[in-house]
Amino acid sequence: MSRILIQGATVVTLNAADEILTPGDVVVDGDRLAYVGPPDAARRAERYDQVIDGARLVAIPGLVNAHTHTYAALFGGASEQLPLDLWRVRMRAPVQRLSAEQVHVGTLFACAQMLRTGTTTCLDHYFANPALPYSGMADEVRAMEEVGIRAAVAYSLADLPWEDTLPLDADELARVRDTANWVTAQETAQTLDAYEGFLAEFRGRHPRITCLVGPSAVHRLSDGLFRGCRRLADQYGIGLHLHVGEAKAHAIQCRRRFGTTLIGRLEQLDVLRDDVSMAHCVWLTDPELDAIARAGATVVHNPASNLKLGSGVARVRTMLERGVRVALGTDSPASNDNLNMWESLRWAGLLHTSNQVDYRDWPSARQVLRMGTVASAHACGLADQVGSLEAGKRADLVLLSRDSYHLAADNNLPVQLVYCENGASIDSVYVDGQLVVHGGKLLTIDEDALFREVGLAREALEEGFAAEVARAAALEAPLREMYFRLMGESVDGISPSAAFS
Repeated sequence: MSRILIQGATVVTLNAADEILTPGDVVVDGDRLAYVGPPDAARRAERYDQVIDGARLVAIPGLVNAHTHTYAALFGGASEQLPLDLWRVRMRAPVQRLSAEQVHVGTLFACAQMLRTGTTTCLDHYFANPALPYSGMADEVRAMEEVGIRAAVAYSLADLPWEDTLPLDADELARVRDTANWVTAQETAQTLDAYEGFLAEFRGRHPRITCLVGPSAVHRLSDGLFRGCRRLADQYGIGLHLHVGEAKAHAIQCRRRFGTTLIGRLEQLDVLRDDVSMAHCVWLTDPELDAIARAGATVVHNPASNLKLGSGVARVRTMLERGVRVALGTDSPASNDNLNMWESLRWAGLLHTSNQVDYRDWPSARQVLRMGTVASAHACGLADQVGSLEAGKRADLVLLSRDSYHLAADNNLPVQLVYCENGASIDSVYVDGQLVVHGGKLLTIDEDALFREVGLAREALEEGFAAEVARAAALEAPLREMYFRLMGESVDGISPSAAFS
């Protein structure tokens, strides 16, 4: 195992003291960080396999994408002007035709994009072709191992009929019963028993891949399946990851069907604990946010996807004020439509300013950076392993060059990283001490060959894509009726404009 010294760099540690070392040294010993601190003559005198001059480099922890869906990577840029629930049925239709090899190619494509832009860890909430074993998870994990990314993987479970998960009009629904049944069959194909088989097969199989339990969303599971997910997580000592309150319809339907709020339901079922991470959380009330803070659970903010799908804006400033841990994700490469965490950082900084509040309460760049690193690592169940540059943690780090348009001027480095950087300054990316990106090239796979494979895979899906999209189109009428009917309703006073509070 090699030893590397990065000497004299600007080191953004993201440690508990939020130190920025100028200059600082980083020692990589195999797959771990052996030292992060000020220059030390004795350490510099030790033997190393490589010494890197960091005078023009900025070292940061690898970014952590705490919510994505790699299976959709072949469909980036395939849709627009679709609200969330209509988008879901439209995109799920062709996804259920993915072959094992197309899942593999798509996951390579997604993970390559993340590594190239400095994301070294992702939380993949996974659902592809239900006809494949574990919906194709074996092919997803195989691709992750090949490309060299770290990942926490959870494939999606649900058991409620699709029409019971949304406040749809009964007459409109009756006209599309066959199509609704088809969606239900897709979304409820995986069982808790199968999930336990997946955990038995994949947990501990590879040092960079960890597992979580992945209930789809609060409003899509029965009480029994939710309790089973909690039981399975406790049995294996792992966390849970799910969607919560992404759209107004979800919050309203939970109240109508279960007689409580989204977070209230998680509390009733004893699901809400500090090992739970929840994507979106746009339509949550203040008492729900307080409950999350008490439990120590994590919210994963996905600003770009929420904007594109018209879901609203999560009340991140209020979350932070109430002590909620907030992480960051990109969401799906077919709803964002990219996997660049720098964009998520920038949006997280920009969205939560308002001339209606004290500007001193706007999120700071340092807060936003911690969302995309430390808090996101916690969401993945990896807070003791990644997310900051500290001795003993995994050697997942990104080196950015000062010889760039974003970092050449030494102004306010956290602000520059959040508002200026887009990944173009990246010099090198390390995962577990292994160099995976250097000089603008991904070193673990042949990117040119991958681009061709992606093109061929998408072309092969075209005929089926059109047919499945046409079938899903039958659901547009009831979903459109629901969408416009709910526009005038509030959720305990929360409206899209209130989401900026």
